[in-house]
Amino acid sequence: MTTPKPAFKLELKMIIDGFTVDEDRIRLLILIDRLGSILAASKALGINYSTAWEWISKLERHLGKKVIEARRGGRGGARLTEYGRLIVEEYSREYRRVFGAELSIEPVKGIHKPPHKLIYAGSHDPLLERILGILREREIEIEVYWIGSMKGIASIILGESDIAGIHLYDPDTGEYNVPFIRKHAHACDIVLIKGYFREQGFITRDRINYNDIVNGLIDSRLRLVNRNIGSGSRVLLDSILRTEARRRGISFDELRRRIRGYGFEVNTHVDVAKKIALNEADVGVGIRAAAEMYGLNFTPITWERFDFITTTDSINKIPVKEFINLLRSGEVRRLVSGLHGYRIPQDAGEIVRLL
Repeated sequence: MTTPKPAFKLELKMIIDGFTVDEDRIRLLILIDRLGSILAASKALGINYSTAWEWISKLERHLGKKVIEARRGGRGGARLTEYGRLIVEEYSREYRRVFGAELSIEPVKGIHKPPHKLIYAGSHDPLLERILGILREREIEIEVYWIGSMKGIASIILGESDIAGIHLYDPDTGEYNVPFIRKHAHACDIVLIKGYFREQGFITRDRINYNDIVNGLIDSRLRLVNRNIGSGSRVLLDSILRTEARRRGISFDELRRRIRGYGFEVNTHVDVAKKIALNEADVGVGIRAAAEMYGLNFTPITWERFDFITTTDSINKIPVKEFINLLRSGEVRRLVSGLHGYRIPQDAGEIVRLL
């Protein structure tokens, strides 16, 4: 029998204030700058778009500095910030010293989107999955990335997606979505497409009232499964916790440190329900439809507005028009049959220009 021949690989890792940056991450940063797109760079490396976003977000959050920014002028696109370039340069310099060669990156051409393809990047929603399924039946190619509301806005600004779904609550105004769009509207001409209402609440295995859930989290009796940073559900939970921190006379940071599982993150409402059903957590914020999928208890928090955004450049593209027409049609009301916790308003599909 032939003995397997072992293979060995040396790997260079860069540690910045305790955060590890490896060769694959440096390649990602280089390709983002080269291709002008996080989506194109992640495809070139064979990694999921949401994975690329999560790593970039963690790096920026840990360092307290931006490494990616929107290109100035033109029609969007991403590039490295000055600090991002410094990271790449430092790593590349050490790589040459250690290995005596340049970090190799295969030549990659830009990835172009066919005219009848729709790229969605934003918050997760079961009804939206059904809507996109109808568009697939109409022979529109669909790419979907559940990256959360805030990253969805960023994806639109960078010109990487056609539509993003958002449900962001602003406690200062009591409004959903519009304050966040106005905040970022200077970056590109964002257009709001009115969507529908969803019921958000606490998902648990047992029947627990609202106050007992909040107290149970803060007293460390209940384990949380949290949503990813930038998701609308995470924004809603943090708003509740900030109010509770003020009521107790402690800082938000101190309060969240008391919560078991605050850093345990998943990307979809269904993932929240699944972790609770498997007893990997006791409570999470999600929509009623996800709780009912797993036969779990649902304690209402609010009815939220789940809207969509695009740009003036994308609003007349055929796949975006098809999406809007579907929202306006009675077919959405048929699709919501069997999904509890939704309301389809008369203004669904209405276009609002906020500038």
